[in-house]
Amino acid sequence: MSSHRPDSGIRAESGHLLLEGNTMNWTKASAVAETLSSVAILITLVYLVVEIQQNAEATQADTRQAILDSDQQYLELFIDSPELNILQFKADLSDEERIRLSYVLITFVRMRESNWLQYENGTLDDVTWQAYRLSLSTQLSTPQSRAWWQNFPVERIFNSDFISLVNELLANQPLFDRAPHITAFD
Repeated sequence: MSSHRPDSGIRAESGHLLLEGNTMNWTKASAVAETLSSVAILITLVYLVVEIQQNAEATQADTRQAILDSDQQYLELFIDSPELNILQFKADLSDEERIRLSYVLITFVRMRESNWLQYENGTLDDVTWQAYRLSLSTQLSTPQSRAWWQNFPVERIFNSDFISLVNELLANQPLFDRAPHITAFD
């Protein structure tokens, strides 16, 4: 079977396209097109994987920077008001001192809870989380801080899984009378 279009110089014959004397096999053309399409899809997938990985790394870097900024603000609180650190070791606190220390500890524990949530969600890497986890158990190992954790209704304001984590950390963390950075000056 043959068809011919007199104006175009194109004629189809037995599954072949005849164009000015050249034969093009539609089956081969289709196979080439499918191969090129597959290669294009593969290149696109590789590109997307690289983009996702770079985005994840950027998100973790942003998370670490935000945590660092938050920690620096927290430390500035103690620079501006060093008596807040002393409250953690003082035996008898006035009501005003208890309130101040309570808000300082809520702020700190809330920061670490946020870090833990970021770790659980995969936006904070394990090495960074382990460092912050250690600071959590250290901060809550002063006499007043530990008493606060044990007596404050933490279940009202913190995640229950986070509370369990803190309790596990503190079960093996002894109290200390003075912060190590203070005794280093003795």
